[in-house]
Amino acid sequence: MTSLDQQGLQTSRRGLMRFAAFTGVASVATAAGTVAINATAHAADATASVFPSDFTYPTVTGPSLALWGSSSFEGAQADQGVPAGFNASMEALLSSYLSAPVLEFGRGGETSTMIAARRGVANNIYKLSFPNDRIPASGSVNITLSDSTYVAWGASAYVPGYVGGVAGVLEAGKTEGTYTFTRVVPGEEIYAPANTEAAWFYSYQEMISRSSYHVLQIGRNNISDYDRITQDTQRCYDLAPERTIVMGHFASKGDTLDSGRVKKVKAYNEWAASTYGAKFMNPETYLRETTQESWLRYGALSGSGVWSSNEDRKAYEAGQIPPSLYSSDGLHLNGWGYIALSQMVYYKVTELGWF
Repeated sequence: MTSLDQQGLQTSRRGLMRFAAFTGVASVATAAGTVAINATAHAADATASVFPSDFTYPTVTGPSLALWGSSSFEGAQADQGVPAGFNASMEALLSSYLSAPVLEFGRGGETSTMIAARRGVANNIYKLSFPNDRIPASGSVNITLSDSTYVAWGASAYVPGYVGGVAGVLEAGKTEGTYTFTRVVPGEEIYAPANTEAAWFYSYQEMISRSSYHVLQIGRNNISDYDRITQDTQRCYDLAPERTIVMGHFASKGDTLDSGRVKKVKAYNEWAASTYGAKFMNPETYLRETTQESWLRYGALSGSGVWSSNEDRKAYEAGQIPPSLYSSDGLHLNGWGYIALSQMVYYKVTELGWF
């Protein structure tokens, strides 16, 4: 079993027990208390954004945490396993634990290059090509990306941002290689010739998180492309190296140790651990090892039944994460799994003195 100190958590037993006490979710009543969110931290400022409600974020009035990733950070399947009505998304949990704004920038299906584009990596900026080199005065327009764009097309692209000072939403079209740009505030037609910075798309998410601390978990949807995901991770990290931590990846339910996905996850995690040191978190280790620690198993995870079944024990012996922490699709975690990951992040950011 891997100890907390071995994982770089450096957390005192008193702190662990105190945290377990206030995050226990053995009953619905306790769960409701756990997810009570600081009202100030999550008070949306209706005048702060011109974008659709899909892109509503908490007002940042002090230290905040930005989560950059795909479906796990978006909270996919987080309602499974936990008591009805309990919000086990990492955004909700971490906001409650930290009493601070948490900016959830997860987007299911995105590759590392797409996430890096939203994060504001210069190499990954979407470089647009408008019909007749003009941004329309209002509404939507079909566009393509210029040849110099590094980011490959992805069906899940859906990003708020600015082109030449014009606010709009960039969204993947139905045909591969195509996009739509929807202007959210009508105005005058703007000249934005392709292959100039006038047609570059700047991420709104990057803009509103410049004062934030950042958690990166990128590459799960293109885990086979080792060179690209390590490069994209490094570029994202370099934007704020003193304020960024990297979360690794975990295998899917039932993946055997000799499977291709497990080998790729292990390779990425080993690279990230050696590259980022104390600013790396290994969810595979945390879900397999730390969840067996009594403070966590009988504290925040006490209602999960994790490690109580033969199935969980057999999975451990096979080098796998306990099935009781997975959702029904076998790809994502369930609510209990998200609780475990949220605690991992909580202890890391407090260990670093960020909150």
